[in-house]
Amino acid sequence: MEYILGILGKIGFDWRMGLFNLINFLVVFWLLKRFAFGPVMKMVDERQQKAKDAIDNFTQAKTELQMAERKAQDLIDASKVEANKNIEQSHQKAKEAGEQMKEKAKKEIELLIVQAKRNIDIDKKEMKESLRKDTVELIVLAVEKIMTERLDEKKDLKMIQEILATLK
Repeated sequence: MEYILGILGKIGFDWRMGLFNLINFLVVFWLLKRFAFGPVMKMVDERQQKAKDAIDNFTQAKTELQMAERKAQDLIDASKVEANKNIEQSHQKAKEAGEQMKEKAKKEIELLIVQAKRNIDIDKKEMKESLRKDTVELIVLAVEKIMTERLDEKKDLKMIQEILATLK
């Protein structure tokens, strides 16, 4: 051992200083282990737990986001279906309204035709009446010329009524 101490002495190693350094190292190690490593390890464990919790939260949030996206897509799809249904109903209602308007216009045209026929009938009757009056006047004039004498008003009126009765 002396031999080893001699070699170590030649390179500048003092065994007393080495022993002192070893004792210092063990005391510092014991102090660190007792007062520093425990709290440091506790902080490391807490940080690891926080990191694990953060990863779990991230995974859960990702899952919830995917579920929310699916629900949103389902809502969008349902809204599209509802919108298409509303459009179809609106189209059907517009078609029905068009048909009702056609029917109403058709009824109004038929009513106008009926009224026009009535007006034509009324005009026709008025024209017949006018023609009859004109015919009576012409007959009276013709009879006056033939008879060259004029009858009195009562006879004239009676003759007109007889002629009209025969014309009917």
